[in-house]
Amino acid sequence: MQNDKFAPPPLGFSSAPPQPGQPQQGYPAQYYGQPQVTPAMNYGGPPPPPPQPPHEAPTRVPPPRDGCFARGRRNKPQGSALSSASLIFLSGGLNIAWCMGFRGPIRYVGSKHNSIAWFIGGIIGAVISCFLTNKVAKKYVMQFASVLVSIGGVVIACTKQNEAATVAGSYLDGIANGLVFAPFLALAGELAVPYMRGKLATNMEQLSFQCGILLQIIYTSSWTENYYYSNGFSSENLKGVISALCGLMAIIMATFWTIESPVLLLANNDEQGALDALRRLQNPSTLTDETYEQLAEHKRYLAHNKDMSKGQSISQALPTFLRLAYLRAMNAMSLSSHVAWTLAFSIYLQGEHYPEGWYLLFAFFRFFGAFIPAFGIDSLGRKKPLLLGMIIACALAFAIGVQYSWVHRFEGVTILVVVFAFFVGMAFTGTSAYLSEAYPMGVKQHFIALTFIVEMFVFMIITLIDFNIYYGGSRFFYAVGSLYIVGFIVGAVSLPETRMMTLRGAQVQFSRVKNTEFN
Repeated sequence: MQNDKFAPPPLGFSSAPPQPGQPQQGYPAQYYGQPQVTPAMNYGGPPPPPPQPPHEAPTRVPPPRDGCFARGRRNKPQGSALSSASLIFLSGGLNIAWCMGFRGPIRYVGSKHNSIAWFIGGIIGAVISCFLTNKVAKKYVMQFASVLVSIGGVVIACTKQNEAATVAGSYLDGIANGLVFAPFLALAGELAVPYMRGKLATNMEQLSFQCGILLQIIYTSSWTENYYYSNGFSSENLKGVISALCGLMAIIMATFWTIESPVLLLANNDEQGALDALRRLQNPSTLTDETYEQLAEHKRYLAHNKDMSKGQSISQALPTFLRLAYLRAMNAMSLSSHVAWTLAFSIYLQGEHYPEGWYLLFAFFRFFGAFIPAFGIDSLGRKKPLLLGMIIACALAFAIGVQYSWVHRFEGVTILVVVFAFFVGMAFTGTSAYLSEAYPMGVKQHFIALTFIVEMFVFMIITLIDFNIYYGGSRFFYAVGSLYIVGFIVGAVSLPETRMMTLRGAQVQFSRVKNTEFN
C-alpha cells in the first residue's frame, strides 16, 4: 500500500478538491483536523507539548449571589424532606432532659434502669439501622420510627406514676431516635446543596434536640406540686402527649415530603429518578442548569467512591471516626446528669428564692448557644465556632471546678454553669454538619451510627455514676476541662473547614490527618 506521506499532489487546477488527509490551499490546516505545524516551530527546540486534559471540577462552590431569603425559598423542599426526623429528635430532647434530672414532681423513686432506658434504646436503634442501610427506603424507616414515638408517647400519656410504663416509653422513643439518626444525617448531606448543607444538618439534629431539652425544662420547672395534686395530670403525662403529637405529625410529613437520596438513586442506575428527585428538591420544581450541575457532581462523588474497597473505606473512615466520636462524647458530657446536679446543688447552697429561674436560664443559654452558630455555619464555617466555644468552655469548666468547694462557698458556680451551657452549645453544633459529610459513602451510615452509639455509652456511664455532692462537681468539671483542652488542640490541628464544599471535597479533606486551615 502506498504511503500517503509520499502521495503526489492532486492534478488539475488549484481549486480542485483536496485528497483525503490533505488541507485545501488557502485555508488553515487545523480546520481539517490537523495541527498547523511549521518547520520554524520545531527548529532549535523540542516539539510543542500535547494538549492538556480539562481541569478537574472544583470541590468548593462559589458563594451564591442572591440573598439568604431567596436561597431559603429556592431550597425549602430540602428542609421539608428532613422535617419528619426533626420531630423525632425533638421528642428525643425531651427524654435527654428527663434523664438529666428535669422530671417535675413524681411520687415513685426512679431506678437507674429508668434513667438509662432511653440511651439503651438509642443504641439498639442505631445497631438496627446498620442492617437496613440502602435496603429499606428512608420513607419507610421514618414512618416506622414515627409510629414507635407515637406509641411510646401514648403509653406515658395514659398512665399515671407508673415506672414500668415510663421505661417502656423511653425504650420505644430511644429505638426510634437511634433508628433515624444515621440514615437521615446521611440523607441531609446528600439532599442539600453545598451552601446549605451545614444549616440543614444542624437544624435537623442539634436544634431539634436542644428545642426538646428547652421545652422539657420549661414546663417541668413551672410545674408545682399543688397543681399536680389538684387535677391529676402530671408533667410526665404532658411529655407523653408531646411525644405522641410529634410522632403523629412525623408520620404525615414522612409520607408526603420525604425524598430519597439522588446519590443512592444514581448508585442504583436510576439516573432519571435522581434527576426527578433533584428537580423536586428546589422551588420551583423545574429543571435548571443548577439541577444538571448537581447531577454531574453526584456522579463525580460516586466515581470518587466507586473504586474504594470496603477495607479502604474503613481505613479512611477510622481517623475521622476517632475525631468525631471524641467531639460527640464531649457533647454528651455537657448534657449529662452531673451538670444538672451541679447546677441544682449550687442553687440550693446559695439559697436562691427562685431556683426555677436559673433552670430556665440554663435551658435558654444552651439553646441559643446552638441557635446562633447554626444559622451562620455555612458562612462562618464549622471549625471557628467549634474551637472558640470549646476553649472558652474549657476555661469555664476549670473555673467551676475551683469554685465548687466549701472553702469558696460555691460562690459564682450557678452563673458559671449557665454561661458554660452557652459555649458548649456553640462548640458542638457543627458536629452535625461534619457527620453528614465526613465519611466515605460505602460506610457512611455505619460510622454515623457508631458515633451515635459512642455518645449514648458516655451518657449511660455518667448517669450510672452516683454524684457526690461534696466533691463530685469539682472532679467532674476538672475532667471536662482537661478533655476539652485536648479536643481544642486536636481540632485545631486535624479538623478541616468544609463550608461551601461538595461532598467529594469534604471527604478528601477528612482523609487528611493534618488540617490547619481555617478557611
